[in-house]
Amino acid sequence: MLSSTIISFALCIFKSLLESDALVVPSVSGDESSFKGFAFTAHVKPKFNDQSANNNSSVTLTNEGDMEYLGQVNVGGQDFTLVLDTGSSDLWVHSTTKINITSTTDRYINLTYGIGSAAGNVSYAPVTFGGYSIDSQALLNVNKTDQQDVQGIFGLGFNSLSAIFTEVNDLQARTPVDSIFAQHPSTSKFIGLSLERTANQEDTAGGVLSVGEYDPQYSNISTSEKHPILPANSTRWTIALDGMNVNGNNLQMKSNVSSQENSSAIALIDSGTSLAYIPTDAVNAIYNSINGSVHVQTASGQDSWFVPCFGQANLTFVFGEETFAINPLELTYPLTISEGGKPYTVCMSTFRPPLFTDGTVEVDFLLGDIFMRNVYSVFNFGNSSSGDDGKGASIQFFSRTNREQVASDFTKQRKENLQSMPPLFDISKLHSNGSLGDSSQIMSQLSGDEESNV
Repeated sequence: MLSSTIISFALCIFKSLLESDALVVPSVSGDESSFKGFAFTAHVKPKFNDQSANNNSSVTLTNEGDMEYLGQVNVGGQDFTLVLDTGSSDLWVHSTTKINITSTTDRYINLTYGIGSAAGNVSYAPVTFGGYSIDSQALLNVNKTDQQDVQGIFGLGFNSLSAIFTEVNDLQARTPVDSIFAQHPSTSKFIGLSLERTANQEDTAGGVLSVGEYDPQYSNISTSEKHPILPANSTRWTIALDGMNVNGNNLQMKSNVSSQENSSAIALIDSGTSLAYIPTDAVNAIYNSINGSVHVQTASGQDSWFVPCFGQANLTFVFGEETFAINPLELTYPLTISEGGKPYTVCMSTFRPPLFTDGTVEVDFLLGDIFMRNVYSVFNFGNSSSGDDGKGASIQFFSRTNREQVASDFTKQRKENLQSMPPLFDISKLHSNGSLGDSSQIMSQLSGDEESNV
């Protein structure tokens, strides 16, 4: 067994990443000899807006895409490139060739995600992950997928969120991470996660995932405040969010989660989500603070902001006694549109209203990559021997964003990034329903939203 376990993983990002020959995780300071990196590749899943047959819109979004983290995991003697996801807990693989299954069951499970599903029998196979070997790991040997253009998913969540663990109801069916801790009791029960930026600072190029060891350059996180998992019965990496500040103005926190006090909100920290989905009043507080922003709500119910590409706001989030600054580049993303056959650039909001508004609310804020790129995150599992690894669990953060520095660098960086893109579109011509000033329709719906994999 390796004394430390570091997994380099890839992010599926936008087209520009495909143009480079390779993606490289930046080297780290400190004791690099303890790190064992894994090669990774970029995978891009571009998303296009779905224009209906009777849609006369002359504007089409063309290059917003989904993001996924891909790490190499050996399952049943075969190497798979799997999505690494803190927002789920199950391991599944979909192979076109037979893998070395040590045993299988007649338990058939259909896993559903924010987008798509995967179904198959609960099986057991040897798994090697970041230098750790698991002799017999419960997984789903998938024979049917829907909208899952990947080889599988490696969930990094709790046993209580695992459909396999719940169905089998036995410690032999625990999650892969819990299996590592069970088979290697000397390993500290946490995973560390850092997301590294692309050269243009707008995307995630990849990152480093560690098991039981801190990244040396962020080792001071060991003394950072531990934010306990809330509500107490949560099955996900959710914690209390105590404040959000925009340009010095505090947004009063309140929660729609039934078991949570109204003095704070519940935030899900999720690497399976590219953007952030937060309460509507919080979204409006951010983009109303940027002069020239246009709020567009379409008849189809989609809700987005068009924002001046050089507009910025000072956004911070407060967890307990700690405050974390957000790089202003995170607030918008440049996209290419076409109007009348001519290409233009617009900048769209990345903090969006909630994806789902019906049913029981489990979280108030869903904070994905655009939050996580600003911090080094440590996910501490509980110590229960009964498999309840969410009991006593917590999250720690270490800030990686200097508020003053990123604000100072923003205009220069965004200007450089826009040089290779079409000219800026004049968003002042837009009305709140998406029409132009002369009442002609510019778009009947906005699409390309990054959807969660929860």
